[in-house]
Amino acid sequence: MVTSVRVAARVVRRASATGPLEGLSVRIEDGFSVITGEIIDQPQLHGVLDWLGGRGIEIVSLPPAESTDEAGDMGG
Repeated sequence: MVTSVRVAARVVRRASATGPLEGLSVRIEDGFSVITGEIIDQPQLHGVLDWLGGRGIEIVSLPPAESTDEAGDMGG
């Protein structure tokens, strides 16, 4: 199952989009860094969140997203 995520954080420099953020989009929106992309599994999501937290980056939003199966159909 693949899940699309949208994480809003205080500040993430675009140059820092490596490691756990590799393959995810990082852009500035309304004064926040917004990280979007597909997360393959829960350990990958935890890796991203741990990476941000380990750098003292405050996560301000992590709304639930809808999951899709690998064929792209909406799960339910």
